[in-house]
Amino acid sequence: MQDIIESYEADKLSILDCAELKFSKEESGYMTLEYKGNTYHKVNLTRLQPFYEKNRFISVHIENEERQFREIGVIEDIESLPKEQFELVNNFLEYKYYMPLITKIYSVKENMRGSLFVKADTTAGEKTICIRDWYRNFKLIGGKYLYVCDADGNKYYCDDVEKRLDSKSISAMEMFT
Repeated sequence: MQDIIESYEADKLSILDCAELKFSKEESGYMTLEYKGNTYHKVNLTRLQPFYEKNRFISVHIENEERQFREIGVIEDIESLPKEQFELVNNFLEYKYYMPLITKIYSVKENMRGSLFVKADTTAGEKTICIRDWYRNFKLIGGKYLYVCDADGNKYYCDDVEKRLDSKSISAMEMFT
């Protein structure tokens, strides 16, 4: 394994050249990256704008031996990667950001401790979603994107409540968004 000596500038954005990126998936499930003669192990990918740009502005980073965040750079658009690389990166991101789509809301109830219980249909089946701190975890973003994070950290969404949800669903959630 090659030792990498790097200078780290927190205020500099480094756009990666998609033609020089070579990702591979290790047996452990971690990603490895070969880029400009360097090999990076346990690479992580993060969507910098997860609600609006699923394929654009993807941070590629690692933790060093001192468990410090080190960004290698940003992929401007993963669709610029060769097909095999795109599929590998896209599959990694879809797994990491798995969020079932909410297709119908039957009821929203609040208990005395301030938790919400949302009974809903999702692309993962019917769920009763328990939400603590609902003011932060049951949000309507930009007037139409519903973001939900349950008590276990699972995330759900509806990308356009006006188009995807019926009027009863919208009425059920109105008081809490």
